[in-house]
Parts: sequence; C-alpha cells; structure tokens
Amino acid sequence: MKKIIDVAKYEYTHHVAKPRFWITLLGMPLGFLLIMALSVFFSFLSVDKEPVGYIDRADLIIQPQQKPEKIGFLELFIELVPYDNEAAARADAEQGLLQGYFVIPATYQSTYSVTYYGNSQPSSDVTSVINDLLRENLLLQEQIPNLARIEAGSQISLESLDGSQSSDGTGWHRLVVPIVIGMLYFILVMSCGGYLLQSLVEEKQNRTMEIMITSMSPNQLMAGKIIGNLGVGFTQILVWLVILGIGLLFFHNRLPFLSDLSLSPGYLAISLALLVLGFIVAAGLLATIGAAMSTMEEAQSINSLMVLPIMLPFYFFQSFFSNPNGTLPRVLSYFPLSAPFSLSLRMAFASIPTWEIIMVFTILVISVGLVFWLSGKAFRRGLLEYNKKLKLRDLLVKEANHG
Repeated sequence: MKKIIDVAKYEYTHHVAKPRFWITLLGMPLGFLLIMALSVFFSFLSVDKEPVGYIDRADLIIQPQQKPEKIGFLELFIELVPYDNEAAARADAEQGLLQGYFVIPATYQSTYSVTYYGNSQPSSDVTSVINDLLRENLLLQEQIPNLARIEAGSQISLESLDGSQSSDGTGWHRLVVPIVIGMLYFILVMSCGGYLLQSLVEEKQNRTMEIMITSMSPNQLMAGKIIGNLGVGFTQILVWLVILGIGLLFFHNRLPFLSDLSLSPGYLAISLALLVLGFIVAAGLLATIGAAMSTMEEAQSINSLMVLPIMLPFYFFQSFFSNPNGTLPRVLSYFPLSAPFSLSLRMAFASIPTWEIIMVFTILVISVGLVFWLSGKAFRRGLLEYNKKLKLRDLLVKEANHG
C-alpha cells in the first residue's frame, strides 16, 4: 500500500507543481467568464435600451407599466413613457430622448393595430414590451375574476408510480446534476487522463519505468498513477468550485432562479460514485494505451477515440428526455464509459429500479478489475519495449502462450 501511495504522491505533485497546470486550471474558468462577459457586454451594446413613448387615444391604458423592484443580471427593461400629445413624443424622439413612440388609435379595440414611429425597426424586445402592456390592459377591461392566477397557469406536480420520486413540475433544476457530472467526467478523462497517458509514454521512452517496475508490481504502479491523477482532477474541481462559490456570493441576488434549486443527497452521492468509477475505467484504458504505445503522437491519436463513447449520451439527449427507461438509454447506462452521465441523466427524469442501479455499479466495478488486469499485462509485455508498439492481439496471444 505504501508503494501505491508513494506513486500517487509523486504523480500528483509532478503535475500540480508545474506552472502550466495552474495556468490551464485558472485560465479555463477565467477565459469562460471573459467570453461570457464580452458576449453580454456586446449584446447590451447592440440593444437600444432608450425609453419608448406612447400616446393613448383609445383611453385603453388603465394600468401603466410597472418598473420591477429588481432587474435580473441578464434581464432587459425598456421603459414605456406616456405622452399627452404626439408632437411632444416626436420632439423627444428626434432629440434622441426616445428610440421611438407608438400611437394607440381611438379605434384600437376594433382593429387591434398600433402605429410605431421611429428611425429604425423596433427590436423584438420593444414589440414584446408593447404587446405586454396592451394585452394586460385589454384583459383588465374584461374584468376576468382571478386574472393574475389564470395567467400564471396551473402548477402540475409530478410523482413516479412507485412514489419514490416527485417534482414540483419546474423540472429545469433536475438537469443540473447530470449536466455537471457529464462535463466533469469529460474534463477529468481528457485532462487528467491526458496527463496519465503523457507520463506513461514519457517514462517508457526515457526508460524511467524500468527502474520503477523493479521495485513494485505493474498493478501497484498503475493504481498509484490513477489515484494521483484522480487527485489532480479533484484539485481542479475544488478550485473551480471555490471560484464558482465566490461568484455566487457576489451575484446570488441577481440570480433568483438559484432559490428553486433543490438537490437530493442520495442522488448526488450516486452520481459522484459513478463519476469516480467511470474515470478509473477510462484511466485504466488510457494506462493500457500508454504502456502499449511507443510515441506520444500514437497515443494521442488513440486517446481521441475516447471522446466518442463519453459523449454518446449528449448525442442522444432527446432519447433520455422522452423515454429515459428506453432501450438506448439503458444500453448506454450499462456501457462503462458512458455510464456516469447516462445513469445520472436517467435518474433525473425517471425512477430507476434499485436492482438496475446495483447492476450498473457491478458492471463498473468488474470493468475496473478488467482494466487493471489488462493494463498489468500491457506493463509486463510492452512497458520495457520502449522502442516498439505493442498490439493488443500480440499482448493476449503472448500472455496465453506464456501461461
């Protein structure tokens, strides 16, 4: 056990101590935030937020537009200013105090038509605000009882047939956990798995592995490397969570939808366990590739093939949404490389039998054992052949003959 810990410690410090690790670690979220900030900034620059005037000749507007107490971080508010006469509105529009104005004619309730005056076509935000004002006041004149409640609609609660799952019907938050798990799984495999693959090929090329393999078994070496790279991955996640927490601390008042977020501890625990086991399987396969390849270029070309099975649930997202217990979602849940995101996504939309969850975990645990065995064979047969590429067929045949 001490040898595994020593290898894991070396593998962890070998990557975390490098400046490029921290540059990449901090550069990714900061770059993402910068792109978002620039996108929002240019979007707001491109939208005309000046007020819009209106003249009500139909005496329709009983309830003027109400300015919200709080305007969300990405929300846009365009003020509608009432005018007594068209001449004043036109003068303000020509001076740039208004982006335009519209006239509600006396015959509006028979034609339902208004005329907008301005030097440019009104944006969809402007037309939406105008229509909301007109619709609200038309409905007020109808004196419909409980109008506000009717417009809010009925709340439809969801509950599984066995009563194990329920939802208030605003199920957007159910996607948070599977989407985050899927993204973290992809990042772990592609970044930390890439570190693992790179270190194995480099150590094979410079023959450092010959020294290491004499003092421990191949399985101990691989276990230490996987644990070390898993630690690197969780360091990345922890730093990103800290950055996210700081951001939420400053902007939570501008993101009111976060108050609707409610997550099940059991669901989180299952999803995280799937993430860890899935990464170990992928890391074991990458370790086998690293032990079998003779150059980094060859290893990277094969490593790119890992993207497809990991991303399969994203490609068939509609199948999970429409029928989470269908054939395709189940098959992807049983496949080790796509299981973490697939099962987490299915659990977000449907009740999954306990036996099926246990079976998925069983498949993952068996897969972990198989990749340990396979990588161990690759280490023994190909690791010291630093100038040769080991084929999987040769690995199995030679091992069988050896036995």
